[in-house]
Amino acid sequence: MSPVVKSTSRPKWQRLPSKNVYYYRCPDHRKNYVMSFAFCFDREDDVYQFAYCYPYTYTRLQHYLENLDKQRLNYVHRELLGLSVQQRRLDLLTITNPVNLVSEAEQRVVFITARVHPGETPSSFVCQGILGFLVSQHPIARVLRDHLIFKIAPMLNPDGVYLGNYRCSLMGFDLNRHWQDPSPWAHPTLYAVKQLILEMHNGPKTSLEFYIDIHAHSTMMNGFMYGNIFEQEDLFQRQAIFPKLLCRNAEDFSFSSTSFNRDTMKAGTGRRFLGGLLDDSSYCYTLEVSFYSYLVGGTSSTIPYTEETYMKFGRNVARTFKDYYQLNGETAGLPRPHASREKPPAATGISQNSTGGTGKTRKTSTSSREHAKST
Repeated sequence: MSPVVKSTSRPKWQRLPSKNVYYYRCPDHRKNYVMSFAFCFDREDDVYQFAYCYPYTYTRLQHYLENLDKQRLNYVHRELLGLSVQQRRLDLLTITNPVNLVSEAEQRVVFITARVHPGETPSSFVCQGILGFLVSQHPIARVLRDHLIFKIAPMLNPDGVYLGNYRCSLMGFDLNRHWQDPSPWAHPTLYAVKQLILEMHNGPKTSLEFYIDIHAHSTMMNGFMYGNIFEQEDLFQRQAIFPKLLCRNAEDFSFSSTSFNRDTMKAGTGRRFLGGLLDDSSYCYTLEVSFYSYLVGGTSSTIPYTEETYMKFGRNVARTFKDYYQLNGETAGLPRPHASREKPPAATGISQNSTGGTGKTRKTSTSSREHAKST
């Protein structure tokens, strides 16, 4: 990890050189890592600001959504799903061809959430990349809108974001541990999202096919996913299709770091709770992206993420749905890949286990990864 800095005369956030950043295990802090860095304040009149990663504020999101409103796109609907404890907006965006909302055909829904942990700012850049692509005039975006309904809640913890918390809400709760029984007064944003998902799940016309919760990771590099364990091997292999396809589309996504588990510590997360609630045709993932850097093509040199490359990763996530559903401009109907394919793309080298691993040997084990950052 390397912090970012900006100053009055240089207002764009820049990474500090990694050679100036140091880590050590501190006995005074239960042997946790402590970071220190060397920096030269070269201009006396400048005001300098430092951040763990590129900030993405509640205000920035509201400006982005307001600008989206001004475009008056008939395939984008913004609504107030609820209010936080301090009365901040919980926004929900529905992106689809309006015909899909009145059609008698089955409505296929992809539900995406971000920023349940307020300090994980990369998740907002990834989410904005997804949003920006889906509302664009790109041919793939138009095809996706014609066949799918995207529901996106870009900031689940607006109070925590506004107050500068790293992991918890205004009242000190880790909202990503309260999916099983959220309180309408203590966890109102989580409660509102869960109620909507339950309503869609019980709706006769709605098929909730994906739930993806976007996070950032403090020790791993690249983007990767956590998925759930299915007892049937064929269902497990089908769950591996989307991350396998994403690996082809995004050079910074690591399929080898993707893992499937049923760790009891994660029972209250969105991925685990909804994975147990929804049926076998619905896939629930935690999408992680590194706070700092990624590796490409087996090289050993790291490439630091920027705001733009985070958003590019989000655009590649959106593109992957076209491959998953095998869509093209002339597609008349929407196939179910997991039902129509006799054999899904091979998840080479991957096997599931119940303690949090994929069975693929790699330098960092899943258990240590999740202990380091228990999303």
